[in-house]
Parts: sequence; structure tokens; C-alpha cells
Amino acid sequence: MTPDQIVLQKCKQLEEELPGLLERELGKKEQFKMTNGLLPSITTVLVQEMEKFNRMLKVMRLSLSDLQKAINGFIVMSETLDKMYLSLQNGVVPGNWGKIAYPSLKPLASWYIDLKDRVTFMDDWL
Repeated sequence: MTPDQIVLQKCKQLEEELPGLLERELGKKEQFKMTNGLLPSITTVLVQEMEKFNRMLKVMRLSLSDLQKAINGFIVMSETLDKMYLSLQNGVVPGNWGKIAYPSLKPLASWYIDLKDRVTFMDDWL
């Protein structure tokens, strides 16, 4: 397989396994009950974390799609996408993901499993 084919395959695999966005509306109603016009402290933290993870998931989904388009010649390969290409090829978390993600020194495969576990855990809290 060529490097392009390897990265395309990795993009498709990651894209298929990428968790969906966390939605407050689908959460437990009692978790979001307001008391005196305020949410409980733990709910406030949960909402903030949901927003961070959703922002990260959106960037990941968009960049995976853009990288596939760039490899196939439909859009221009930007410097960010080129660095992402090399990161995926080397099994490293891409820099554009690392900037918005939680700190981690794990390689891409372990980091991705950890990401899915964290999203599942947060989804269970909802």
C-alpha cells in the first residue's frame, strides 16, 4: 500500500469510530434541574466538559474529512493537513487535535481509545 492509501484507510477507520456529539437534550432530566435559578455545580462542570469534547469532536470530524479530500485532490493540502497526514502516518496524535484536546503523551491508538472511553463515560453521566 502507498502512504496515501494507508492514511486514507486510517482516516476512514477513525471517522467511523469517532463518537457522536454529546447532547444535553438526551441527558437525564434530573441532572439538569435548576434550583433557585442555578444548575448544581457538578452539572455546570459537566456542561463545560461537554462543550470542550464537542468542539474537539467537530474539529476531528472536519479535519479527517478535509484530509481525505486533500489526498484525493478535491481541496488543497494545507500545512495543517500535511502535518496531520504525517502524524497519522507515524501513529502520533495530530497537532491540530492536540491543541484542543486534553493533555496526553499517549500514541494515537491509545489516545483514541482513551478518547472514546472518556466520551462514553460522560455520556453515561448525562
